[in-house]
Amino acid sequence: MLSDTAIKNAKPRAVPFKLVAGKGLYLEIRPSGSKLWRYRYRIAGKENVFALGEYVAAPRGETEAEADTRKIGGGYTLSEAGIERERCRRLVKQGIHPSHERKLDRIRATHENANTFRAVLAEWIEGRGWADSTRGNRQSQINMHLLPYLGDMPVRQITPSHVLEVLRRAASKESDTRDRKQGAKTRTIGGGTVVARLRQIISGVFDHAISTLRAEVNSAAPVRRAFKAGKTVHKTPLTKKQIGELMRALDNYSGGFMTEAALRLLWLTLARPSEVSGARWDEIDLDAATWKIPAARMKAREDHMMPLPVQAVALLQRVKAVSGDREHVFPHRDRRNEPMTYDALNKGIGRLGLAFHFTPHATRTTASTMLNEMGFRHDVIERQLAHQEKNAVRRAYNRADYLDERRGMMQQWADMVEAMATPEIKVVPGRFGKTA
Repeated sequence: MLSDTAIKNAKPRAVPFKLVAGKGLYLEIRPSGSKLWRYRYRIAGKENVFALGEYVAAPRGETEAEADTRKIGGGYTLSEAGIERERCRRLVKQGIHPSHERKLDRIRATHENANTFRAVLAEWIEGRGWADSTRGNRQSQINMHLLPYLGDMPVRQITPSHVLEVLRRAASKESDTRDRKQGAKTRTIGGGTVVARLRQIISGVFDHAISTLRAEVNSAAPVRRAFKAGKTVHKTPLTKKQIGELMRALDNYSGGFMTEAALRLLWLTLARPSEVSGARWDEIDLDAATWKIPAARMKAREDHMMPLPVQAVALLQRVKAVSGDREHVFPHRDRRNEPMTYDALNKGIGRLGLAFHFTPHATRTTASTMLNEMGFRHDVIERQLAHQEKNAVRRAYNRADYLDERRGMMQQWADMVEAMATPEIKVVPGRFGKTA
């Protein structure tokens, strides 16, 4: 009877030779040293050989799960090869070729993998029009709360109970307290807002699964009212005094120049943080004082033209002296071919030591409030902020860009922000500028 000792002592020869294990199973020793399991059988009087796999000695301390993974990869010990031989013999008795059954197994596995929550989720995400920053935030929550529990489950097998359990885990409002060197020391990784968003994502995945005939029911629907809806919290606009403190803090910023410049450009253009951090030099025309952000980087997926006030042009000229030979206006600190991250802006704010709470996006909230108070037209302000018109009919017909009007508005805004940095100057919001 064939033994592990005999197999280990078998040395390769100039031509292949066999070590017989019995009942059609043998080990082929090749000149290269490979030791391959083969099973010889007959169906309808014709002899066939099935390549079962490769001989391996089970590693010491190998777990059952590790052994299963090894066998999936085609590595069998002597005893495991004997078990596989018996499985093959049963198939042969039914007139089934083992090689045909293996192909069917692979097709089944591929089909099952395409029907997992992970696979359907990937397809659903591909159809979302998320901006890069939004996609990163959503993916982080998905990786933390959904994939570890639902990722490898076929969508048909996910019940409302599974969904409820996942959302209950996410409902606990915890904080990630890892040291981030600068900026915010903690971030919320759970709670009502996170639960609401996760339920929307799960529901969207199931809707996609239903439309592609991979599920019959939306298992997120029954738990729709299981959690109390969180209260929407809007960004609080800064006061004129706080803007002044922020500008003075930037004047004395102890961090890198590029982060400081990016934070200033937020205020001078009112672009979204992700639009500023990902800005490219081929989007900016300093001579024409314009910045054309392509649709791929815009939340509404439409090209957006920004007028640049003189302060922004001067700032970008300084930045160009540093990064003008790069693709991105604000390159990543370490990976110079990539843009600065949104997190870099948050860390930069953390280094300012402000006595009040401020996030990059609050710049736009503040500007919207003040520009409306100053009497500028609502349509002009909304166009500068690249907000999409809520009225579908009006959105279809109103294609006005208001570029000239926005240029005047943004120059007055930049002058006012610049003046707020000087405490002795009294800034009076209005369409008439600043007074001493």
